[in-house]
Amino acid sequence: MLRAFADTWAGEDVVLLTAAASRAERDLRLGVLAQLTRAVPDAAGPVAGARAGHGPLTPDVVDGLGALVLALTRRAPVVLVVDDVQHADEESVQVLLHLRRRVRGAPLLLVLAEWERPALVRPQPHADLVRQPDTRVPLAPLTGAGVAELLATTVDHEAATRLAPACAHLTGGNPYLVSALVEDQRAAAPDADAPVVGPAFHQAVLDCAARWDPGFLDIARGLAVLGDAELLPELVELPPAPVAQALSVLAEAGLVLDGRVRAPEVVDALLAGLDPRTAADLHARAALLHYRRGADATEVARHLTRAGGVPDPWAVAPLRAAAEQSAVDDAAFAVRCLELAVAACADPAELTALRAALVRIAWRVNPTASARHLAALGGAVDGLGWREAVPVIRHLLWQGDLAGAGARMRATRAHAGPPDARTAAELRLATEWIFGRLREGDRDGVRAALTTADRAETAVHSWQRTAGLLDAWSRGSAKEASRAAEHVLQSCLGDVAPEVGALALLALDHVDRHDRVRYWCEVLTEQAARQGAVTWQAVLAAVRADIAVRRGDPQTAAAEATAALELLPAQSWGVLVGLPLAALIAARSAQGRHDEAAELVARPVPAALPATVLGVRYAHACGQHSLATGHALAALDAFEDCAAWMWGRDTGIPATIPWRSSLAQAYLLVGRRKEARELANQQLGRCAGGGSRLRGISLRVLALCGDPQQRVPVLREAVQHLEWSGDRVELARALADLSRAHRELGQLSSARLVLRKADQLSRACEAEPAPRVPDPVRPGRPAEVRPTAITAARSAVVAQAPVLSDAERKVAELAADGHTNREIGRKLYITVSTVEQHLTRVYRKLNVGKRTELPQVLAEVPEARSHEHQLAASG
Repeated sequence: MLRAFADTWAGEDVVLLTAAASRAERDLRLGVLAQLTRAVPDAAGPVAGARAGHGPLTPDVVDGLGALVLALTRRAPVVLVVDDVQHADEESVQVLLHLRRRVRGAPLLLVLAEWERPALVRPQPHADLVRQPDTRVPLAPLTGAGVAELLATTVDHEAATRLAPACAHLTGGNPYLVSALVEDQRAAAPDADAPVVGPAFHQAVLDCAARWDPGFLDIARGLAVLGDAELLPELVELPPAPVAQALSVLAEAGLVLDGRVRAPEVVDALLAGLDPRTAADLHARAALLHYRRGADATEVARHLTRAGGVPDPWAVAPLRAAAEQSAVDDAAFAVRCLELAVAACADPAELTALRAALVRIAWRVNPTASARHLAALGGAVDGLGWREAVPVIRHLLWQGDLAGAGARMRATRAHAGPPDARTAAELRLATEWIFGRLREGDRDGVRAALTTADRAETAVHSWQRTAGLLDAWSRGSAKEASRAAEHVLQSCLGDVAPEVGALALLALDHVDRHDRVRYWCEVLTEQAARQGAVTWQAVLAAVRADIAVRRGDPQTAAAEATAALELLPAQSWGVLVGLPLAALIAARSAQGRHDEAAELVARPVPAALPATVLGVRYAHACGQHSLATGHALAALDAFEDCAAWMWGRDTGIPATIPWRSSLAQAYLLVGRRKEARELANQQLGRCAGGGSRLRGISLRVLALCGDPQQRVPVLREAVQHLEWSGDRVELARALADLSRAHRELGQLSSARLVLRKADQLSRACEAEPAPRVPDPVRPGRPAEVRPTAITAARSAVVAQAPVLSDAERKVAELAADGHTNREIGRKLYITVSTVEQHLTRVYRKLNVGKRTELPQVLAEVPEARSHEHQLAASG
């Protein structure tokens, strides 16, 4: 404002004298007067002489210095402007007072600017100098329109209007702070939709807080730490009156509003340059002050976590209470509270309880971190109740240790009695999702350990019925399975294990309740993100990926599976890694990105994975990759592994994994249509309990097993079911098969029409066609397709097997020893493709379907003979 005022007078016939005082020159004798008179003729000598003197100025000296200015008024009016007069040195103030007393008798205009001083007393003689003048112009903060006008100097009018409200809120209309925002905006992102807070704004905030008085910055920082002013005098160790005065000044500067720091960005700016030790000390003192005043435990704990340590044992109790209060809504904060409490706790019993709580809550953020805390429990784990033991049991389940989990359940039951209905139901569902349906008298005693004595209350009865979710799903009771799944998901709004919620979502999806699946995925994903429950977020992403695979949306499936694997490190997943990894392999295979799928197949997985249901999912996805790349024998290996696991365990898990249909497709590729037809019929017979997708896949494969004349009606039915299910990838494949069937029957118009739709669907979901099944039909083996039957059939024809060549024999022996195709290629200096070709011929000649049968069969096959010996024998 003073600059604009001076510019107004600069072109007039006046004498303009200006000066700016500063705190740094407050002790500089006559420093302001020297600035004012630097352009006044004959003033240099008298001013220099007066500055060289010592002690207070005498009245004669003051009168003489004033006369130098007054003499100028005889020639022209004099305008005298002093900025920041509150910092003017005492001697200059005396001269200015002398001039002020004579301002009415001379053409002299005295313009002084000082900082606002709400509730602060002005020292003498400064108070005399700025006592109520003829005209006083208070400078209020900029209005929203004023802020927009200032912003318009950097950005266009539309952007300035858009940014003005947020800038006004951040700055309180302080033009100095607004100008700093403008500088940050210009340097970083002139076109940003929100104000850019950068180094210029941070520095301006610190300048505003410290410029008046260095002590004001400490008060501002104390307020930023506390959040409100109630305990501020105690924190900064000052009387209430000067603290209140400082807060008034800070409010006028736009940093404080209603007793609080105006905005989080201002808090960050105030604390950014604070020494870490000083900041920790402030937070520790603030925690103690809140604790003594009986503040909420969460408030005390927030200061303790920011301090990074516990000053005294008194802090253990509020930290533990805050962790329990925040366990669901902010698991990461709860974990930090408990870690600090554990570090400060000296009572062994309380330490065990704290560590058990830490294991339970840390699981929501990172199962690996939870395992670290679990190890610290040591032998104390034997004395845990069900609430504390559940995370330990879940950790064992995630690691694929069913025996260990069963032992822990039995030990907990012996120590704490039977579990309540909800705990029993959740543990049973978690166990069954990973290891399959539990039956009476299971070998690990899990079901017996989870038997609850509670049977009376309605809520208990509801959980007992919910525990049978997998039973209902397996029996094909869609209504009962849907009811149990809904009950689980409603409970997820509190705190339910992620694997239990995942099972419920997959059950709803299997019985074609797609609308409810979408609803619950959205609700639970939003809740998990809000609560910072990283484990929940990762499992939900894996479930969404698995669902997207069944929707025929490989692009979404790949994105969700990748996100899941990025949210949790590999070691945190345990055997549950089979879910996102299987979805990602299936998605990449469907997209035709086979190199990426091959890299995923080669990725190491937990040793316990093959012994779980999730291992079956993973093996099935690997088999799908082999099918998609035309490696029929490798696909047979994978799918027959699925078959052996399912038959050997007899777990009764639902038909969410269509391994029979997949194995049938592999058999079709090697010409074994009879076995393929039997498997397709078996799969079709297990679709009665819901699942239009599985029925559609089964019908499609069954159609491929028949003659062309029989395929069209069956494929049409398959298309209908796949349309209902929403799986675009399988629908495109069924349509492509239907088009071929029409073409083989000479119905070219129908073939072209159906093929066009198949191509459109494939492009829409970025999928490639499935491998085409060859037409020749080879004789098959008995209809009941089981591993034992397959092995027996092979043994019967080994004696008639053609002799293997030397190359085929070497490849077969290495494969029998357990070497991968890549390892075999390196050992024999041949390509992986050549290895595949040799193995294909070996499998065909020996009539075997997977590598595990090679050692026994090779022992019965004669060595290859030389060409000359063969000729002699024939001659």
